[in-house]
Amino acid sequence: MARNTIKFELKKSLEQQASYGRSKHADKISTYEKRSEMKAEGASYEERLAINDMKGHIYSYKTMETYQQQVGYFGDYLIREGHKKISLEESKDYIQDYIDHLIEDGKSPWTINTALAAVCKATGANIHDYKHPRRTISKIERGNSERQHDKYNEKNHADLLEANRLLGMRRAELQNLRAENIIERGDQVVVQIIGKGGRHNEQIFTLAEEKEKILALKEGKEPNEKIFSREMFKGDCDLHHERQQRAITVYNSVLQDIKKNPERREYYKEQVLKAYADRGRTCHENLDNPYCVRGANRQRLEASGKELSYDRVAVLYVSTTVLNHTRSDVTIEHYIAKS
Repeated sequence: MARNTIKFELKKSLEQQASYGRSKHADKISTYEKRSEMKAEGASYEERLAINDMKGHIYSYKTMETYQQQVGYFGDYLIREGHKKISLEESKDYIQDYIDHLIEDGKSPWTINTALAAVCKATGANIHDYKHPRRTISKIERGNSERQHDKYNEKNHADLLEANRLLGMRRAELQNLRAENIIERGDQVVVQIIGKGGRHNEQIFTLAEEKEKILALKEGKEPNEKIFSREMFKGDCDLHHERQQRAITVYNSVLQDIKKNPERREYYKEQVLKAYADRGRTCHENLDNPYCVRGANRQRLEASGKELSYDRVAVLYVSTTVLNHTRSDVTIEHYIAKS
């Protein structure tokens, strides 16, 4: 009997690992307990790492769909390279070449890591055996005016801080964020948040790079599984600073978009008015006039050489879609123009 193609074998291997309805959390706890017992018995890190009750299981339909797509790409690559009928075991020899190919092709670290995870799942290879780029949420440069303890933050809470430079959420919102709160709606990725006072808010992401990073946060997680573990919030972690940075980033992005495409101002105005309407409120600010800072806040900004006038449409877009406020003064004083 003729051997099946490697692409077929990769997809078949994944199908055999379907474990819909099985508790990933229970398998994770079981793994940690076994590794802990081995550690107490003096087992090496490598020996403990080999214990993984989650191995051989794919818990969600969405993960299966993503992985099937990715191993299909790997299969196509192998066929193009002349390896149409090789076995799963033999295909492991070409995984690093494939990852290097994706890097050379300009694929993002997020795409590459997803591809590697899928291929290793299908072949039984160890993901730690392959060199691949580290996933990071943000490459925003940090300013020199940061607080001293931000160095502590970067070292001990790097993943959480990087995530919040994109999400811009409050600590409690991050702690409660679950995989099911991140959804795809048309060409948008939406993060649904229960904010202060139990209000249901949404953050909408439309940029391709941002959408990819947000979706990667829930990769491999069950719908009700939290995105960030409780341990990630222990100790000193200045999440508000990252929330402020997100506000500034979006404000500048809106300004640039309007500058390049003046007709886009109407789009942002519509989004602001819609956000107010969704809250059952009416916007009483004049969107056609800039926001000019006054009083003590003006004196502070003058002393620090900062802007005294801000685009009201861009400010309120940030206020309603990022911060889930509805006031220009709060958004400027505590976020966009904060020292």
